[in-house]
Amino acid sequence: MKKTILALTLLASGMAVSLPALSDESNPAIVHRQGIYQIAGGHMTAIKSILFLGFDAPQDVTFHAQSILDAFAHMGNSYPPGSDQGETKAKPEIWQNFDKVKELAKNTREAAGKLVEVSKSGDKEASMVAFKQLGGTCKACHDDFRKK
Repeated sequence: MKKTILALTLLASGMAVSLPALSDESNPAIVHRQGIYQIAGGHMTAIKSILFLGFDAPQDVTFHAQSILDAFAHMGNSYPPGSDQGETKAKPEIWQNFDKVKELAKNTREAAGKLVEVSKSGDKEASMVAFKQLGGTCKACHDDFRKK
């Protein structure tokens, strides 16, 4: 936590920050995928604030949903052999049942795409339903493949 606060302070002040200041993890695949999940999680939180907590920025739902979709488009090969070595919340089962992981990832991308399209209509109720469906696809993968 202290390293994160230090890194954010340095970033805010315009000073360069090295990767070790942001994370103790040195496995580049783990750092890559954790960064993408953090991005997606931040956008999910932002959407939640708009749809469920009353933050008045309905026009931003599409931006955040598209950002989630874009982030997941860059997952690439973020689970290569050896990326189970290090500080990761990924369960070993990921590498043993990667076809299921791919299926769940496809479901998540489709749900994010649906949220993008639905949010463009401005229909808050429909966006709430699509957001919950997206969250459900995330949870499906977490239930089977993410350590608590």
